[in-house]
Amino acid sequence: MKLTVKALIAVYFAVFMCVFGGMTAFAWNVDTRQQNIELKNVPEGTAFADILVKDGKNDKYAVEFNEENGKLLGINKNCGLAGYNEGGYTSMLLRHNCAVFERVELSQQQYTSLMLKEDNSEIFNHFQSIKVAYCDKDGNILGTTNEVKVKKVTWGMPAYTIKANGSSLTCDVNQGPAYFMIVLVPVMFIVLAVVIIALVITARLSKKLRLKKSIKRIQSGELDNERKE
Repeated sequence: MKLTVKALIAVYFAVFMCVFGGMTAFAWNVDTRQQNIELKNVPEGTAFADILVKDGKNDKYAVEFNEENGKLLGINKNCGLAGYNEGGYTSMLLRHNCAVFERVELSQQQYTSLMLKEDNSEIFNHFQSIKVAYCDKDGNILGTTNEVKVKKVTWGMPAYTIKANGSSLTCDVNQGPAYFMIVLVPVMFIVLAVVIIALVITARLSKKLRLKKSIKRIQSGELDNERKE
């Protein structure tokens, strides 16, 4: 029994190190408020890109003009992007308060980066369909992509990959590892740990019981010897 318990403990810790070491190496680490728009084949003169979202009735994010982003981009409410409203689509940066312009990179890896004010799933579940607008430094729209439906997310920490290539647009969503797996693995190790602890306690109690019986037999033998004398 003692050797079995030791073997189980060794196996437990070996498996624990392998599984949790692997989980750490492939940990799902997503900033749910950072959102990039990856760009290719942008129109000449493009200075930044923006996400166009389809407004609904009583849109909780809608504003007349987002002054903060206007200052960051160096444009005003009279620019083409601020006035754009085709098919119900308006600018996320200038006509809503759910995102802040961060930076733009158009030299090597082309993208525009936004910082969302709420988790990405909260915002994209609200709007559900998007376009991308290419704009010049004055906020005039040089071109837009086709619209795409955004997959609704109800669990996990999703990563939204928005890619605009000329007039084409894709939006892929990766929700990361399933929650039940995140919960199941620790539960399995807890159950195994409880089994091992129970075996250890049982082994120790058995050892104590055998020791007590041995002592009783020895004491019984001594008493018999005294009686014979």
